Amino acid sequence: MKTVLVVDDDLGFAFWLGQALDRAGYETWPALSVPAAESLLAKVKLAVDLLVINATLPQALAFATHLGRARTDFKVIAVYEGSHSDVRSFPDATAVLHKPETIDTVAKMEWVQIVTGVLAVRSGTAVNCRPPQSGGFRRSPQ
Repeated sequence: MKTVLVVDDDLGFAFWLGQALDRAGYETWPALSVPAAESLLAKVKLAVDLLVINATLPQALAFATHLGRARTDFKVIAVYEGSHSDVRSFPDATAVLHKPETIDTVAKMEWVQIVTGVLAVRSGTAVNCRPPQSGGFRRSPQ
């Protein structure tokens, strides 16, 4: 079972995504901030396969980089709110997405497909999956 850590100060989004991923067979852990995520990892000793993180949180990039050093197959989905013009650089991200405007069944299915696709990425290989209108995929760092 793959482990997903969702770090976002939007509790509704974190639990919505966590519930969808749990139902799809992933072990999902939510955290409201980078310090909360660090504390959680220290307490439960998780080996995280995928980090879904609000890229605008303080220390988000440093946290993702730190986790990525521990595992070569580690993946990151950087999440933003707002339009594409708001997207900042997040070089460790396998995918960069915007939060869904509407939280519904279709959005839930799209996010589960995206997570499945991102976890299937091998280093240097693009994901062959149609992302939602709200974001896009990047190549994994080599």
